[in-house]
Amino acid sequence: MTISVGELLTRSGLKPAGVVRWRIPVPLNVAGVYVVASTPFLDDAVGRVPAYSPDPRAFRALRMLCPNPTVDGMAASDEELAARIRAFWIPETPVLYIGLAGTSVQTRVKQYYSTIIGKRSPHAGGWWLKTMAELDDLYVHFAVASDPDVAESKLLNTFAGTVPASVKETLHDKERIAPFANVDAQRGLRKRHGLQGVKVTRSSTESNRDPALGRKVSSTRTEAHALKRDDETAHQGGVRVESQVITSRDRTRSNLRIPSRSKFALPASDGYVNVIVQGELIQARWRVNGSRSGTIGLGNDIMRAIGTTDQSVWLRVSSDSLVVED
Repeated sequence: MTISVGELLTRSGLKPAGVVRWRIPVPLNVAGVYVVASTPFLDDAVGRVPAYSPDPRAFRALRMLCPNPTVDGMAASDEELAARIRAFWIPETPVLYIGLAGTSVQTRVKQYYSTIIGKRSPHAGGWWLKTMAELDDLYVHFAVASDPDVAESKLLNTFAGTVPASVKETLHDKERIAPFANVDAQRGLRKRHGLQGVKVTRSSTESNRDPALGRKVSSTRTEAHALKRDDETAHQGGVRVESQVITSRDRTRSNLRIPSRSKFALPASDGYVNVIVQGELIQARWRVNGSRSGTIGLGNDIMRAIGTTDQSVWLRVSSDSLVVED
């Protein structure tokens, strides 16, 4: 049994404030949440899009910016990309994406509409939605929320709890359950989708000062960018793994923690590794730490700057370097 948008909002302690068709501005200029659905009606428990149908134009547009996408580390055709995205489709449900807006739902949804597929900003979340042939037939429901983070978490938990076990078994990731286009099942808990090379590489300014770190950039920046490009395009022996969630306490320390499940990709003994982080190449101390989480010594400045608190970061590990994705 699936859940309607109205029931989803009500069970999450939220009051519906309205609905607009996709691409139409949302008239809610305060903090809140929004739900993209295949129906404009709050009480529809079954969606109007029965199956995932990819739009070939969307994948052509993606390749204009990201010409070398991969699935599980292997070069992928448009059909293979679509097949992997389709593997996260939840049948019958009208709910396709859940999002939050910390200041203005109107602004956030506008950013969602305008973000080109393959770009990282202003709002790259939920980009799988933009690969759908029925995109222009979708609707955006919205609600006011005094604490959008909490509201989004409740919505995601409520939705996940309504997905039958038999349906979960059909998904590519049977454990991290969320609406189709939510790549993160919860903040810091990303679906195991295996897609890589589907976002443009973050570019740095020509300035010799890194705005994120607030310090002079080393002379190895050019080398770092070259290594990063090689790593992302060659995909020879590279593997993508996830760090531990970065806590507030981690921000005051110099180490990025690597869980046991990810340590297979790093050296089996203590030493130093080449790390590319925010465009800079550094040599960082790697400690295996037995059965506990391993640690990569990035330094206090970098640990204060990377990622988002209470979320993990992803690492692309190749034979000669490790790229911290940002």
